[in-house]
Amino acid sequence: MGVWYTEELHPYYRKGIQVKKILADEQTQFQRLQIVEAEFFGKTMILDGIIQLTERDNMGYHEMIAHVPMLAVEAPKRVLIVGGGDGGSLQQVLRYPTVEQAVVCELDARVVELSREHFSAFGDPWANKRAELLVRDAFGYLEENPGQFDVIISDTTDPIGMAERLFSDEFYKLMVRALKPNGAAATQCEQPFFDTQLIKTIYQSARALTQNPAYYYANIPTYPGGGIGFMYVSNVPWHNGLNKPYPPGVNQYINPAVHEAAFALPEFFRRDLSS
Repeated sequence: MGVWYTEELHPYYRKGIQVKKILADEQTQFQRLQIVEAEFFGKTMILDGIIQLTERDNMGYHEMIAHVPMLAVEAPKRVLIVGGGDGGSLQQVLRYPTVEQAVVCELDARVVELSREHFSAFGDPWANKRAELLVRDAFGYLEENPGQFDVIISDTTDPIGMAERLFSDEFYKLMVRALKPNGAAATQCEQPFFDTQLIKTIYQSARALTQNPAYYYANIPTYPGGGIGFMYVSNVPWHNGLNKPYPPGVNQYINPAVHEAAFALPEFFRRDLSS
């Protein structure tokens, strides 16, 4: 039996996984980065004590954050991924034959390097000639590239420390400015029960910037509360993507029924967002 690793993102809530082996543990320039082998969940990435992904359940996160905006846009060609150094979102984006360039703007190069070493299931999307890695802060890059992207995916950590800026009104303004007129974005947007006020604030920003923002979510057992949400930000309705075929490759989580149902919100939360 392994030892128990306990995560405490919220002061009133804990969750744990059983760890068999530590594969990597280092302090990078920006954060503590750990890769462990967990019982049931397989290889797991932990940043500053918070679980980011596991082999077992990452597909719900990566497929939902990528395919919802990608399908909503007609023949997306240029895609920007903010964060996403593990390569999971990039893997999904590169399934689209129309994509000519997928830029990943990741601050911590060690996340990319250790992910390439340990998460082979992602198929090393970095080796694809359409992928471009930029090791830099996303804010400056967004400022330099107005109106350049069909899809932007903000695949970020939780709003702690440096990542807090990625949940600000300033960031959403820059992101929308970097989209083409009929482009779409999806952002990691926390959990309805634990982060209601933060999500409401972000939704208000998205409503002021675009015509058809919407919140949706996915079931991810290793995230707090067993799920994670996303903010869809676009002038194009999200349901434009419902009747489109998925790109080549096999989905493990998303299908048309899940895609549609992800936007059905619990009543308390729907009421809070609309108030």
